[in-house]
Amino acid sequence: MVKVFFLMVGGAIGSGLRFGVSSWVQHSMPHSFPFGILSVNVIGSFFIGFCWSMAEAFHFSVQTRAFLFTGLFGGFTTFSSFSLDTSALLRNGEAKLALLNILASNALGLIAVFAGLALGKQCVGLLK
Repeated sequence: MVKVFFLMVGGAIGSGLRFGVSSWVQHSMPHSFPFGILSVNVIGSFFIGFCWSMAEAFHFSVQTRAFLFTGLFGGFTTFSSFSLDTSALLRNGEAKLALLNILASNALGLIAVFAGLALGKQCVGLLK
């Protein structure tokens, strides 16, 4: 039950952060491309990679892992919003932008996870 509580708290925080960051980024860009959702997915991918390396090195508890990985990052990043934005681009006749969104979200997300893991391992080396 405690694990579920931490997961819910993390999800609430992550969802609020997603709304704030995504809205800010999207309003900062002059184009209809969904930069807001792309940015939270890439940022979230980086931090999930970073925290994953920390969790392994410092043996995070089940509650901490639930808070971070399922709650915070699960609420912050969102595949459903990515899918909705991509569908909207396709409906609006923006097939090239839809393809760009698919490629950028997947490629940058994976790169960000690996970059976060690498940085996390470097930090672990400094902390131990």
